[in-house]
Amino acid sequence: MRLTLERVRRTLRDCRAHGVAAVRAQVASGADPASEAMQVTLQWAGLRDPAELSTDPAMIAWREAGILQSLGRTEEAIAHLRRAVRALHERRAYDMEGEVEFQLWELVRGDRATGDLGAALRHAELAEAAFRKAGSEGGLRRALVVLAIDSDLPTARVVGRSEFYLDRLAEVDADYGAWFRSYVRGTRLLWSASEEAAEALRWCMDSVHLLSDDAGTQAHWRNECARKLVVIDPSTPVAEASPTSAHDQFFAALRAFDGQAGDVVTADRLHQAVRTAEEDRRHVRSAATQRSRSVSLGAIYLEAAESSQRAGRPVEALDTLERNTSRSLLGLLTLNRLWADAEAPATSLSTQYKQQAVRYLGQSAADAGTGGSHKQLGTALQRLRRALSDDDEHVLTTALPPYPRFGPASAAALAERLPQDDIVLVYTPIGQIYGITRDGADNVAAYDVQATERLCTDYHRLATSPESHDDCSRLATVSAALAAACVDPVRKVVADRRRIVIVPSGALWSVPLAVLDPSPLGAGRAVSYVPSLSVLLAMLEQSRHRRRVERFVGVGDPDGSLPHAAAELVHAASGFYDRTVQSGSGIDEATVLADLPEADVVHFACHGITFDGYPDLSALHMTGTGADRHLLWAPDLVRLQLRARLIVLAACHSGLSRALPGNEYSGLPGVLLASGARAVIGPLWQVDDRVTATLMHHFYNGLRRVGPAAALHRAQQVIRSGPDTAHPYYWAAFQSFGLP
Repeated sequence: MRLTLERVRRTLRDCRAHGVAAVRAQVASGADPASEAMQVTLQWAGLRDPAELSTDPAMIAWREAGILQSLGRTEEAIAHLRRAVRALHERRAYDMEGEVEFQLWELVRGDRATGDLGAALRHAELAEAAFRKAGSEGGLRRALVVLAIDSDLPTARVVGRSEFYLDRLAEVDADYGAWFRSYVRGTRLLWSASEEAAEALRWCMDSVHLLSDDAGTQAHWRNECARKLVVIDPSTPVAEASPTSAHDQFFAALRAFDGQAGDVVTADRLHQAVRTAEEDRRHVRSAATQRSRSVSLGAIYLEAAESSQRAGRPVEALDTLERNTSRSLLGLLTLNRLWADAEAPATSLSTQYKQQAVRYLGQSAADAGTGGSHKQLGTALQRLRRALSDDDEHVLTTALPPYPRFGPASAAALAERLPQDDIVLVYTPIGQIYGITRDGADNVAAYDVQATERLCTDYHRLATSPESHDDCSRLATVSAALAAACVDPVRKVVADRRRIVIVPSGALWSVPLAVLDPSPLGAGRAVSYVPSLSVLLAMLEQSRHRRRVERFVGVGDPDGSLPHAAAELVHAASGFYDRTVQSGSGIDEATVLADLPEADVVHFACHGITFDGYPDLSALHMTGTGADRHLLWAPDLVRLQLRARLIVLAACHSGLSRALPGNEYSGLPGVLLASGARAVIGPLWQVDDRVTATLMHHFYNGLRRVGPAAALHRAQQVIRSGPDTAHPYYWAAFQSFGLP
């Protein structure tokens, strides 16, 4: 059946793309053109001739979306529905436009708000507007119901909007307005005023007849009330969990846990919810969609992993956590492969919004982020993110199969690819440290997550304040405490290992674990960091051939504000016969972008830029000054096919890595690894230009004999030995990412 659906989908695609008249008979509805149903369909679609139903681009896109949804390819279905709704809006077919927008709300929202709730609410708003124009009371009622409920969810980030929609719902249907006002109130008070919540929800269960005479509709909303009442009264009967809803199965597992079933049974029940979630995510290729799934499904994975750990199944716990660790980077790996054979759509607005963002960035800096330009910058970045997402969506939906897919790695699969002397240490949000070697995986130790978070915050604050000499002793104390909590428990398992790869979690991304005093983990070993086991496995499986004569590409100091950058680049390039170095006003961005894919070693000596609220839009200052600056954005890097064995980011904040909600990683190093780089060197905080040039001098001297991680550690020890640069601010910022 899946093959048949795929053949029909391709036929429809060909019809949409080429207007092939011969396929009309294949996609025609076969209904009587004079029938009432056909006339209603034509009216909804804004058409006159029944033959147009089989050739109209909007109808073809709508049918193809239905097939893609049946195949589980939700993202592609969403793209086709968006194409259909634009055409329907242009010809004012408001009835069908509302229906398609409602479909988009359902698909984007996902399993009980597991998707992008903000985008879903926007589709519901557009559906409400279309139904209002069409004069469809039933459609308007449906749209207002979902707007009232979803606007009240904690993740909706909209205060008071639910009451507005409830008022409008009451205007359309007084019974609906009264019923859903009580339902929303009961949901809202569930955790703060349980008695009032129970009273409101029980009234809803007794008054469900106000909504419809249909038994199925009444049963649905009665069960929705029961699902919430069970939090207050566990004896409340609830319908069997939906086999397609991970959240339903998750809450059913929690309700069934009575302390008598045992950890093994509880773990099995929770893992059923994980398997359902994974079935949904299997078809997701977009990094943004995976990121939203990680946030909304995170509690399911964490609870399942903890139950496995309690049941004495540590490897299962580790594999479960990996399925919800930095999944967005797997989406970037897919996009990187697809962009190899794709071009940006002609209608892309990303270039325009990049220019706007740069202009407002300068204005925002001038008024210290207090004027209207700061809001304008945020608007430009939001529009840029949407434009870049549209570009990626174009690539995802126009690429021809077979599609590259990168799934979560298992500990066993990674162990098979590890060299004999390597060990991977995984710090997890459930407070466990796992170790993976060629011999397998196991639990190494436990650590206090909350205490570690506090220590990391203190260390980062003290390490980035070299002017405060009074805090030096405090910094040494915090460093020792952090090492005792996170490094000392693993010393035994790494004692005979030459290379260590660390997968941090949470605030551990903000501290240099490898160089913490008093006994640095990186002393005598090569230590590097990766966002996830899956990214590490993808790197190990990628075949690479090191050229005898390596190519070096260096770029630096585009605006003249880094006086030591030019000398830094000259020395870095001196060890390579085939080298290209550009600096100052003479940088040609087009040439740099053309050189990057074939470079073996790349060195950026420039400014790095990060934006609060937009961690996925980090950038490097490439050329120009002021409003004429050109930035190399993180999404631009995803479109490049890199083969570099090393990329050095000697740029402030460029190595900054963050842990986003849902155990998702964000940072330029991860983007570069997903784009094909083997190793990346970058700083965690703003660095001194002069000291960085000296550190890089020693780094490249050592790189001729050892790998990047070891060369970096030796260079850091040289800088540390200087009396004026002994503070960690000067030498501890740089970290090695990727393979050591």
